[in-house]
Amino acid sequence: MRVKGLKRLLNDDAKAEVIKKKLITNSYETFFDKNYSLVLRYAENLTKNPIQVSENQINEMRNEGLDDGQILEVNQVISYFNYANRTVLGLGVNTEGDIMGLSPNDNDDENWNHK
Repeated sequence: MRVKGLKRLLNDDAKAEVIKKKLITNSYETFFDKNYSLVLRYAENLTKNPIQVSENQINEMRNEGLDDGQILEVNQVISYFNYANRTVLGLGVNTEGDIMGLSPNDNDDENWNHK
C-alpha cells in the first residue's frame, strides 16, 4: 500500500502511517468514527465478497446517520474504483513511477490540489 499521496494530502507523515497501519490490519474501528468504520467495512466487503453484502450492513450505515443518497454514492464510488482497477490490472497497466493527483507540470498555476 502506497502512502505518499496520503502524506501529501494530510501534510502529516505520522498520521498517514497510522492510517496505513490501521487499514492494513483491519483495525480502523480504533481510529475512525463509527460511521467511517462502517463505510470502510462495507467497501472491503463489496470489494472482496460482494455476495455477502447484506441489508443489515446497509441498515447499520443508516442507523449511524448516512442517508440513502450517501449510501448510494459510497456504493458508486467503491464500485467505480473496483471496475477501474480491474480494467487497468487486467490490461497490465501500472502507475509505477507516477505521482498521482498532480498535474504533469506540478507548479503553483497548474497543480491539481485535493482539498
